[in-house]
Amino acid sequence: MPRQLMSQLAEQCPGTNALPNQDPICPLPTLGQSAHLEPFDATPTGDRLYAHINTATEISQVSNTTATGSADDSMTLFPFWMGSGSTSPSDQLFACFGQSPPLECPNSPLDEKHAMAYEKMSDFCNHIDPWHLHDPKAPLHYVVGRVKAFTSEIADRNATPFMHRHLYRDDVPQCILSCFSINVLYAKRTHENTAMVMRAIHNNVRDLLDAEMSRTIAKPVQKLARTQALFLYQIIRLFDGDITLRAQGEKDMPLFQAWLNDLCGIRDNLGDALHLQNSVTRKRAPEHWETWVFSESVRRTIVMAYSVIGLYELIKEPESKGRMRFVHTDHRWTLSRSLWESDSSSEFHRMWNQKPHFIITNYAFDDFLMYGSGEDVDDFAALLLTAYIGMDKTKEFISANDRT
Repeated sequence: MPRQLMSQLAEQCPGTNALPNQDPICPLPTLGQSAHLEPFDATPTGDRLYAHINTATEISQVSNTTATGSADDSMTLFPFWMGSGSTSPSDQLFACFGQSPPLECPNSPLDEKHAMAYEKMSDFCNHIDPWHLHDPKAPLHYVVGRVKAFTSEIADRNATPFMHRHLYRDDVPQCILSCFSINVLYAKRTHENTAMVMRAIHNNVRDLLDAEMSRTIAKPVQKLARTQALFLYQIIRLFDGDITLRAQGEKDMPLFQAWLNDLCGIRDNLGDALHLQNSVTRKRAPEHWETWVFSESVRRTIVMAYSVIGLYELIKEPESKGRMRFVHTDHRWTLSRSLWESDSSSEFHRMWNQKPHFIITNYAFDDFLMYGSGEDVDDFAALLLTAYIGMDKTKEFISANDRT
């Protein structure tokens, strides 16, 4: 049972009431748009990594099949991704992106079922007051606290709920090394060294932007690394409370969204769209664990980044909720503590065959809440579940594993 999650929920928000459903559409899950920034076409094709699963039963059983083939086998059809020769899976992630035309996938519009999931978060979004950030019993206090904790998690564990700890195991991009150093400094800052830490943050962000602006061709892993690095810098700058840092973060927000848009293009062209139209091949474990780690990190980075952007806009102007629109495109990600926390290829494939995993579309948790269990919930899912069903229901769902 994930006791760490339970203790976090209990400490951050003891006694928070469960959140009832309400009709107004919530602005928080505005994936791909921002109320105060120039909108852009974030995901014209939708996430094609997992084909749409029509029934909750199929979701709950998606991992319990042993097969020799792999959903990721079809990636070999796309030379812009895999490279040539006998390179290892991790090396292949560094192949140049964009040397071939992108895969054209049919649009994946958000259906009524998944659109309705947004409304379940309306109570969280429609009851925001300035003092909730300082009220330990308010869901907003917990959610913002967890987001701000990403910077200390990368400093302590070299991982976040959207950045797998083995993502850069073999080759660490320079921007990730620099970002790691900044987060360590920021986590250990004192009154005496804060000025120097803030100066280092400013210089590192400028170095990151200058390096990427001068880059002619970016490989997939480089696009992911730069987006994750800027994401962590944005969390520091937007949520630190320093007005100068916040102004700099807001100035760089359009570029951050453009990089997220690039990630959506990578995700939509991972190469297994056609393979996953078949329900049988969709159940097969990926051949290469490293490929799955990269792909899932891309998916989670997109979902969490858009969520944080929406959260920040909500905090800035709670009254803007009536003007914001939710996205009409599917963003899918994998909910499975056992898969995400696997430390090796052998453990990953064993967990794939022994444990269920769930394909979540945006914030649509209803099927998972019906067929899943608390032991499946990792930090990423716990954070989104808190906004979806509230603190008390999230704690109850996670702890229910103790009573079964």
